Amino acid sequence: MRLIFGSLCLLWTLTNTAFAQSCPALSPAQAAHAAALHSFAGLPSEDSILVRRGYVLSYDHTHRVPRWASWHASPAYRAVPDRDVSRWGRFHTDPDITNPVEDDDFDGLFRTADNFARGHIVPYYISGGDRDGDSLGAADAEGDELVDLDDACTVFEIMYMSNIAPQYHYRFNGSGGLWYELETALRDLIDSQDAEFHVIAGTVFGAQDVQFVGPANDQTIGVPDMFFKIVVTDAGPIGFLFTHRRQLIPEACPLEAELVDCIVPISVIENVSGLDFFSSLGPTESGFETIDGLAAWQTVTGTP
Repeated sequence: MRLIFGSLCLLWTLTNTAFAQSCPALSPAQAAHAAALHSFAGLPSEDSILVRRGYVLSYDHTHRVPRWASWHASPAYRAVPDRDVSRWGRFHTDPDITNPVEDDDFDGLFRTADNFARGHIVPYYISGGDRDGDSLGAADAEGDELVDLDDACTVFEIMYMSNIAPQYHYRFNGSGGLWYELETALRDLIDSQDAEFHVIAGTVFGAQDVQFVGPANDQTIGVPDMFFKIVVTDAGPIGFLFTHRRQLIPEACPLEAELVDCIVPISVIENVSGLDFFSSLGPTESGFETIDGLAAWQTVTGTP
């Protein structure tokens, strides 16, 4: 009986991995559409760009985590499959990355003193919807059966390990943490107000003394010193800069801060990350980036 059960588990794993690995490549026209949909006023950089169905990402091969990712968040994408169903909740190796991080490279990290989780840059909660316009979603109503491969690949790609960085779970990524709090606030705005956003998020590392984690014989996954997130709203762009492992600049809020205390000018994030946001705006870029982020957040959330 144990042998049969083990064989079934292995078959289930291989089947789901096969689906993720067999996602059809986007055509040039599809890739151009996705890049335009998920970027706002240009890409922050041109290095190691991966265009996915649900986002655009620049991969940091040195630290083996995303440098940045950009995506469109909409109510239409909130119909996500049940992540508790193994098919949808499983992390996948990215077939387009050389020397990719694998799911089991994080094994045991959650139980360390640092309590590292597999932290999504692009969140799972916007992986749903009928992206290819064929009136079908990724899964059936129960979430058990794969219905549409193309929409399923949107989910699988968000579960690629190339979209993951080590994050403190209890202090940052999980309930009560700032990353969790911001993701929850944006999700609630999408659900309650039919709000749509463009979002850019990523990692920041210091030049020296970087912490690396992973298997004992291959500790090569960098732990970000800081994370950033920029939310483009109707009221303007709102930049957040979070201290994670260490505070590289004083403007980054500490782990125990209030969320509003993490709002910083876009120029601060540009300077510390080396990225250039909204470059396609041309002469209006400077004015757009200097919109008061705190005032914009208060307008969007209806808070004083």
